[in-house]
Amino acid sequence: MALNQLTDKEIQAHIRKGKAKLLSDGGNLYLRLRGESQSWLFRFKVPQAAAWANAELRGKPIEIGLKAYPARSLSDARRVAEELRSDLANDIDPRERFRVGDDDGETFQKWAKAYIGKEEGGWRNPKHRQQWRNTLRDYVYSELGKRPVADITRNHVKAALQPLWDDEKFETFSRVRMRIETVLDYAFYELDIDRANPARWKGNLQNSFGKLGKRQKVKSHAAAPWREVPAIMAKLRAKPEVVSALAMRFSILTAARSGEVRGLEWREIDEAERVWRLPEARSKNGKEHHVPLNAEAIEILENMKALGLEGKRVFAGPTGGMISDVAVSKQLKAAYPGITAHGTARSSFRDWVADATNYPGEVAEAALNHTNPNAIEAAYLRTTYFEKRKMMMDDWGNFLAGINNVVSMREVI
Repeated sequence: MALNQLTDKEIQAHIRKGKAKLLSDGGNLYLRLRGESQSWLFRFKVPQAAAWANAELRGKPIEIGLKAYPARSLSDARRVAEELRSDLANDIDPRERFRVGDDDGETFQKWAKAYIGKEEGGWRNPKHRQQWRNTLRDYVYSELGKRPVADITRNHVKAALQPLWDDEKFETFSRVRMRIETVLDYAFYELDIDRANPARWKGNLQNSFGKLGKRQKVKSHAAAPWREVPAIMAKLRAKPEVVSALAMRFSILTAARSGEVRGLEWREIDEAERVWRLPEARSKNGKEHHVPLNAEAIEILENMKALGLEGKRVFAGPTGGMISDVAVSKQLKAAYPGITAHGTARSSFRDWVADATNYPGEVAEAALNHTNPNAIEAAYLRTTYFEKRKMMMDDWGNFLAGINNVVSMREVI
């Protein structure tokens, strides 16, 4: 069935008639009119081959409510429907995006907020308080936030931690795991839940992830060869309304970390100067980082505005929160299996700089926002090579777009 069959004018005409009706916009998206209420629906039949469904559910029709019109605009409803169709295509239960906790609301996110509220008065360092909130928001809530604490299993905790392990963010991995364990300990005690903590390390998650002391032996991020990245970008461009695909493109274009892109807020974008000002609170090295935006990165931002999304985040999920790392990674792996988002956005870029350009290594390292390992040199070298990075990121954008793919060796030293 064709997509985008409705217009706001047609919807208003039907509403004025005051008759109960089900309007189809195509692609599983419907608007149900009932008296004075109008609500969006996503209707689908569970695929017979769906791995997430049991035998009784397969082939059955399911409806997912997507909020009321016009509070949720036509363009925004289409965006959410596209995300849900993507879930179905990737053998994911679309309902998982809207899971809520039990009737008592005893969810992980509720108990995390309760624990922080109870303990933060004793935390002297404001940065420590913010880090607790930021790490749970960025790495945990998408997987555990709406789950009742009594239902959380070791596999749920593993799913939340796996992207950090795969991206070799071992220090963050340890902190996040301990914070999950702490929140669950607190919730279990208050709720009188007598069971082992699924986030415990020794004799539990240690068996799944191995010994952190051997982390340097873990293989590097799986990255696409830099010559293949333009083809990957072409496949991602074929999904102009899928937020996770747009986020992955933006990450590649800016050589930025996935978490930084997924958490990007509109207030961080300086459109006049074409710069993304990543604040120190969200930067891995704790320093503000200015990212020059090339033409395609600007185009993506304009596309996000055209989709009619509201809220503080640029790449917001269906409910306004951060999209998950898993959603972004799946878009990349659908285009090129066997690689990671971190490796392709950053390692492939670094290899391109080394192999195909004349830009100095320190300029590439500055673009990746890496800390200078030479403490003495870092103390005296204050430049971030911003003007050179502007040229470099423009060249990177042209290469990804298929323009001048034989990159000229600019004199930039």
